[in-house]
Order: sequence, then C-alpha cells, then structure tokens
Amino acid sequence: MDNQTDFDTRLLENFELFSSAAADKDNNVKAELYMYYAVLKYELFQRWGRTKDLEEAIEKGKWAVAETQEEHKEFAGRLNNLGVILEIAYKRTGKMEDLEEAILVARQAVDVTPKDHPDLAAMLNNLGNQLGCRYERTGKMEDLEEAILMVRQAVDVTPKDHPDLAIWLNNLGIKLESRYKRTGEMEDLEEAILVARQAIDMEDLEEAILVARQAIDVTPKDHPDLAGRLNNLGNKLKSRYERTGKIEDLEEAILVARQAVDVTPKDHPNLAPVLNTLGNQLESRYKRMGKMEDLEEAILMARQAVDVTPKDHLDLARRLNNLGNQLKSRYDRTGKMEDLEEAILVVRQAVDVTPKDHPDLAAMLNNLGTKLESRYERTGKMEDLEEAILVVQQAVDVTPKDHPNLAAMLTNLGNQLNSRYKHTGKMEDLEEATLVARQAVDITPKDHPDLSAWLNNLGNQLESRYKRTGKMEDLEETILVARQAVNVTPKDHPDLAVRVNNLGNRLERRYERTGKTEDLEKAIQVTQQAWECENAAPFIRVRASTHVLPLLQSQGDFESAYNISVEAINLLPYVYNRSLDRQDQQYVVSHFSGLATSACSLALQIGKGPRTALEVLEQGRGVILSLLMDDRSDTSKLKAAYPQLCEQYESLRLEVNKPAENITDNRTRKAASTRQIITKLEKCIRDIQQLPGFNQFHKGLTAKQMQSCSTEGSIVVVNVTNLRSDAVIVTTDAFKVLPLPRLSAHEARDWINQDLTTTPSSDRGRKNKAYLHFLSWLWRGCVRPVLDELYYSVQPSVEDLLRVWWIGTGLANSFPFHSAGDMSAGLTESTCYRAISSYTPTIKALQYARECARRTIPSCCDPWRAAIITMPKTPSAGDLPGTRAEKSEVITLEYPDVASAMTQLRECNIAHFACHGVSDPVDPSRSGLILQTARTSTQEPRQDILSVREVSQAHLSRAEIAYLSACSTAQNQAIRLSDEVLHVVIGYVAKSFYSELSQAGTARYSDDRAIALALHKAIVKIRESGEYEKRPLLWAQYVHFGA
Repeated sequence: MDNQTDFDTRLLENFELFSSAAADKDNNVKAELYMYYAVLKYELFQRWGRTKDLEEAIEKGKWAVAETQEEHKEFAGRLNNLGVILEIAYKRTGKMEDLEEAILVARQAVDVTPKDHPDLAAMLNNLGNQLGCRYERTGKMEDLEEAILMVRQAVDVTPKDHPDLAIWLNNLGIKLESRYKRTGEMEDLEEAILVARQAIDMEDLEEAILVARQAIDVTPKDHPDLAGRLNNLGNKLKSRYERTGKIEDLEEAILVARQAVDVTPKDHPNLAPVLNTLGNQLESRYKRMGKMEDLEEAILMARQAVDVTPKDHLDLARRLNNLGNQLKSRYDRTGKMEDLEEAILVVRQAVDVTPKDHPDLAAMLNNLGTKLESRYERTGKMEDLEEAILVVQQAVDVTPKDHPNLAAMLTNLGNQLNSRYKHTGKMEDLEEATLVARQAVDITPKDHPDLSAWLNNLGNQLESRYKRTGKMEDLEETILVARQAVNVTPKDHPDLAVRVNNLGNRLERRYERTGKTEDLEKAIQVTQQAWECENAAPFIRVRASTHVLPLLQSQGDFESAYNISVEAINLLPYVYNRSLDRQDQQYVVSHFSGLATSACSLALQIGKGPRTALEVLEQGRGVILSLLMDDRSDTSKLKAAYPQLCEQYESLRLEVNKPAENITDNRTRKAASTRQIITKLEKCIRDIQQLPGFNQFHKGLTAKQMQSCSTEGSIVVVNVTNLRSDAVIVTTDAFKVLPLPRLSAHEARDWINQDLTTTPSSDRGRKNKAYLHFLSWLWRGCVRPVLDELYYSVQPSVEDLLRVWWIGTGLANSFPFHSAGDMSAGLTESTCYRAISSYTPTIKALQYARECARRTIPSCCDPWRAAIITMPKTPSAGDLPGTRAEKSEVITLEYPDVASAMTQLRECNIAHFACHGVSDPVDPSRSGLILQTARTSTQEPRQDILSVREVSQAHLSRAEIAYLSACSTAQNQAIRLSDEVLHVVIGYVAKSFYSELSQAGTARYSDDRAIALALHKAIVKIRESGEYEKRPLLWAQYVHFGA
C-alpha cells in the first residue's frame, strides 16, 4: 500500500480525529480536508452505490465551499467538485433541488475561473452536463442549447493532445444526439457519431502513450471510463440506424455495447445502464431480423438492468419501460399472455415512479397505452381500450409539437380510436383516427424507418372508412398508402410480410368492387410474397398462408395452394409450443382455423390420394390436444428399451407440466427455468426419435398406425370446405375417399347459422321440425353414402351392428352423424339402425384413448369406484329437479365446490355429473360444469366452474368413463377453434343406459363396445317412443366420445 492510499484509508476511518486536528489550524486547511474527504466519499459511492457515502460527500463538500473565500485559488475547484457531487445525487434520487444547486455552483465555478486557466474546460464540461440533465427533466430547449454551447467551449479551449479531450468530445456527442432526437436534424447525429469516434480513438491513443511512458505503471485494459464511452457510442450508432435503417450501424452498436458490459465489474453501479443499452440494441436487431435469440437475450439484459437498479433510482422508470417493451415484443411473437400481463405491470410501475413533470412521462404513457390496447384485442375488455386511449391522449397532449416521438404517439392514438370505432360504430372515432394517422405520416421525414409503419396504420384507418362508407376514393387511397408502406420497408424486415399482406387484401377488395382481374392477379402475387418472407415471424407467415390459399383456389391453382398449405402446417410447431399455456395455445391456433381442412381438400383435388390427405389433416388438426397426449403418453416400451433416457424424459415432462401454483420461484426465474426445461425436453424427444423403433415418438401416426385403430370398426373423417366435401374412410385394409357433392359448405354454413340447438321453449316446436330436416339432409348427403360404401346394413339385432368412429372437421365438426336419418322414409333409414356410432377428435386421440383404457382396467383388489355429482339448484341458474332421480343409482356428492369434485374425480373410475354446463366461445378451455362455492355464515354460495382446463391439468390415472347430463356441454362454440375439439362433454347417461350397462355386471364397464352399445340402446329407446320421435332436440345430441 503506497503512502497516499494509506493516508486515504486512515482519513476515511478516522475523519473526526483528523477534523479535530485541523480545527487548530485556519479554516482553509479544514476546508481543504473536508473537500478531500468529500471527494473520497463520492468515489466510494461511485464504486459501491452506498447512499450514505453520497450524503456525507454533499455535507462535507458544502461545508468546504461555505468556508472558502471567493478569492481563494481553490474556490472554483471546490465549487466544481460540489456541483459534480450534487449532479450525481440528483441522478440517484431525482430531487430537482440538488440539480438546481449543482447548476448554480457550476456557473459560479465557471464565472470565477480565468479564461486561460487549464481547469476551465473541465468546469465548462460539467456545467454542460448539468444543464443537459435539466433539459432531460424539463424538456426546455434553452437548457440543451446552452449545454451544447458550454461543452463546445470546453472542446475549443482544450489542446488537441490533452488526455481529457476525449471526455469533452464524448459529452458533446451526447448533447448533439439529444438535440437530434428532439429536432430530427441529421447533421446533429452525424456530428455526434463523429465526436464519439474521436473520443474512443483519443482514449486508446492516450492509453498507449501512457503505457509507453510509464512502462511498469501501465494503465489497466479495463479503463474505468471506457465502458461509458463505448456505451455512448453504441447509443449514437443505434440512433443513426433508427434514422437511416443501415444494419451495419446496428451491428456495430451491439458490438460496442457488449464490450461495455464486458469491461464493467458485476458489482459496479454503472452496470445497469450498460446492460440496459445492450438490451435495447438487441431488441432493435430482433425487430429488424426477427431472430428469437436476440429478443430472449434482450429480455435477459433488461431484467438484469432492473434488478441491479436501486428502487429509488431516477433511471429505474426507463429500465422498467424498456423491459416492458421487450416483453411485449415476445408476446407479439408467441402470443404468451403472461408476457403481456407482465409488460403492463412493469410499464405501470415505470409510469408510477416517473415525476409528473418529467419529459419521459409521455413516452411511458404511450407505451402503457399500446400494451393495454393489445390486451383489449386479446380479451375484448372495453376498460382496457378506454384506458389506452386516455393515457395515449395524455402522452400526445404533453409532447411538444416539434418532438420526433409525436408521430409514434399519434399513430398509436389512431389505432386505438379505430378499435373503439369498431366496437361502438361511432363515426367520430374513425374520423379522428384517420386525422391523427395522417398527422403522423405528415410530420415524419421521408427517409425515416418508421414511416412504413405509420403509412400502414393510415391505410388501416382508411380501409375501415371504406368499409363504412363504400367511397371508392378511400379504397384507392388505402391501396396507395399500402404500396408506399411496402416500398419503404427494407426487404429483410420482419414486418414486410404484414404490409405486403395488407396490400394484397386491399387489392382483393378492389377486385371484388370492380371485377378487374389484374387486381386479383396482383393480390395473389403480393400475398404469396407475404408468405415467402422468411424473416417474418412464423405466426405472421402462417396467417399470410390462410389469406393466399382461397385466392389461389379461386384461380384454380390448386397445386401451389396445396404446397403452401403443407409448408404452413409444417411451421405450426414453431407457432404453438409447450411454453404457452392452454389459453395462449388456443389464441394462437384460433388464427389458423381451416388450414388443415383446406390442405386435405387440396390434396384430394390434385390427386394425392386419401392417405396423404388424411396424414396432413391429422398433422394440422387438434394441435393442442396432441401436445397434451404426447406429454401423457405411455412410455413402457421406451422404459424397457432405454430406461435411463426414459427416466430423463419422464422427469423433464413432469417439470414442464407442473402447475404454476406449485412453483414458488419468482416470475423471472420461473420463466427462464421453464424455457430451459422446455429446450431440454425437446432435445430429449429428438434424441429418442433417433433411436431404432422410436422414429415416430411424439409424431403423427403413420398410415399403418391409423389403420390399426380401425380394427374395432371403421373410421370416417368427414371434411367439408368451400373447395369440396369428402369422407375419408379408414379400414384395416384400405384408405378410401368418397366425394360428397350434396354436402356443400354453403348449405352446411346455412344450417349452422340457424343455431337450432339453442332455443327458448316457445320456439322449440319450430326448431324441432327444422332439425328433422337437417338430419335428413345430413343422412342423404353424407351418412347413407358412407354406410353404403362400407356395406353397413340394417341388422336383425342391435348386438350385431358394427361400430363406426366419426371425425367431423371444420364445418362438420359438430354434426350429429349418429342421429342422421330420413324419418319420412321410415325409422330404419337412419344411422342408429345400421351402426353403433362413436366420436373422436382425431385418430391419434382414439389411439391414446385405447392406450388409457388398457392401463386403467381395475383388478379384483381394486374395484370400480363411481361418483355422481349433482346440482339440483344452482346459484344464478335454473333448477334441475331431474337430477334427484338420476342420483338415486349411486352414492352422490350434492352441491359440491370444485375442490371437492376434483377430489372425487381423482379417486373414481366412473363420474356422473348432473348439473348445468357452460361453453365459453372465446376460450373453450374455460368451459365447464357449474358447481358452487361452499356456504358460509356471511356469504351465500356462488357459481364455481369446474373447467376443462382444470380437469385436463389433473392427471386422472383411474378415469375410465365420464357421463355428463348437463346443458351446453356438447358444444364448441368458438368457431375459429372448430379444429380444436375441446368439448366439455364426452358422454350422456340416462336410467336406461345404467340399466343396460349393469345387466352383465360391472365387468362390462371395461368393455368399450358395451359402453357405446348401452348408450346407443338408450338413445334408440327414446327415439322410438311416440312422445319423442319427432323431437330430435331431446335425443339427437347425446353422443359417445372415446374408445
């Protein structure tokens, strides 16, 4: 330890002792000691971030200045030091009084310093920094202009070979960049980058000279100021990229930002800003290139920056805001609702900790508004949209008219007003949306990278107005601005697909209006271009494919349409995955409804044959259900062949599927940990697929596997699209396709739109009659041709009937094939006299159901257990008095809450529910059975929903049969999720069913055919009764799902 270091240490440890000794001398000695001590404490704060060190530095520094005479040679220096310490205190706490005092003492320091004094440059630079801080807080341009003036003077009075010139140049660059961001003047940015480069170069040169001169006392490579200057250079390069779109500027910005992070100690207070900068640069590259790894790293950097920032730090708001933006970007890519919720949470925190007079408040309000708008788009809750409009309007109101960020705020406001117009139909909202979108375009420089986005948004508002008014000039203008948006978007930009797709849609509208074939041809061309944008997110590409397919079909280009549909289905695993919860998966998949059914029809149209058509249909349908089945599939074969790998797989899939409430880790670590586990699980699955005999592990079924599922009866897949309708029939020896020309999509849609199955009692007679016509149409157009093809004929005994499994796809998803029939031709002209019908969502689901059935057959030591759950009276719903008759057959649980019901389900093999059901058209996984909460001394029971999500998350290893006697349980009302067969119902029971099933004893419960046959007999018995024969709404919807 050298003498100086030893003295500093003793002074810090024994200041009072030194102070007492100095008291015996004059005040100048004591003032010098106090200021020296203040600087030491300031340096300790800079290194360790302890607030108490900063507070003591200010206290001692103020005393030193107060006790120094103005004519003293050290007066200016002490003023300058105090100003720097007060500036740092302001940056730490945000207290304006500290900043005002810092500027005051810095001015005094400059004023009392001779013009030829060597320290004048440093004092001018510091005054410039403090004025810059006040500009950042208040937005007053005069402060920024004076700050630039002061630092220019500092540069001008500094010799070219002075080691501090780099510092002044660096700071001048910061101020010029700030003025560029405010005014958009390109020359400010160019000069900022130039002086930042000079600062870095000068520093390297001075360090090299220092090494050469001092030999053994070399300057360390991790020079304490290098990180800050690299960080600043990175910011300027990013700003120029934002203005010019040159990717090389962004690449260099990321490079120098990484260097800044690498040279900053992990416990240094300045680590947060350099992490924050690196995160911002990575996010920008993600937006440009679409690489998910950039976004993941950006979020990681942003989280670290927030974590190491003290809660009372002035910059916490900006870092929270950046984290929120990056989480929102990941939500936009994956649809994961958790990311959007967290984004809103952290941006609210940013708004809350930002002073009301701070210029950054507008940007944070704007960001909060865009995230609330996204949640509105996802959930439809108007309160989110109203708040979004409110906060973005506030942002616009407090933003100066010449501010470069005003355009972004105006375009966001326009989008939100347009959303409100679509909800309320108020024309004034649409007019204002169009007005502010125009303003955003008008005030944006023609070479600005964001111009394409603003043009795209203006086109959206004009399109809405065209739809409302039908004015051709609006359609022409929306096409014009859509073209402009495409033309100014870089060819490698991820958003190009969205903008090209929008142009295609608008050209298609003009074709529909005018009939000009060149518009249709161009629409096909540009929409195909959107699909081919490989830099776009998979979600965007697949959505583009759903737009181009009908256009290609309309021109008869079935080959191209088929190829695109297959490629799009192959992209689906990149769109939905295990990292999304069930609701997020449904949201994502809902955008691609009909893709698999179209691919199936196209395959048949171009002669690919029924096997290929069915393979592509199976691959694309039931994707959520497929993930669920894969994660619960039987691994006994894998365990026998590769026990260690099986153990690893079982452990990983258990972790991935662990319910969130069982994880006590914080959100950040949980999210990162879950993604790591998912990555490991997917690698483990790929490793298993490389093993002999396991190449189909977690893949779609092979043709041989599909045929093996038909050993107990034929499988009939009814596929209805606008192109064609077919039945694909699977038997043990063949795949067949049977065209169904009388089962048109147009007629199918008409029957669905009549909504015959939901009706008040006053209209039931009319709808029963209409439903009989529907069943007759379904019989003639579909079921009879299929059964004739299979040679399924009327049998002398119901026991002799063969089984058939129906799979309805797309428009045919909820068709009651089992009840189809033409009553005018006699009772026997119906399905139930020629086959025993069951349903399955997919063939893979049928295979899985059979595997489960084999695993759950109870032994004599573990007999069948049955539970019946009834709700004769339901809070806020009608009474169900018939449930008391149903419950007489078994021991019951009456009026249970969800927790009690789940306890019963885990223990039983057979569950019977007699209660109300509810179908959620937005989120089918929230559909369920209505139970009730427990009654308390202070609160009456309320509805408690036993949801599909809750049941599917529970691993019910004993479950074999579930009978649901409930209203609304056989429906999947989410039209866009018609390919995701998430039904609440998988069975219906009546007293006659139980009677039939129990005739041969409980051993028959494990006989799948016996279960289907018992239900079949029960339905036929009701159907044949004179009272119910012509009332199909009472018996047609009772179905058997499963093996």
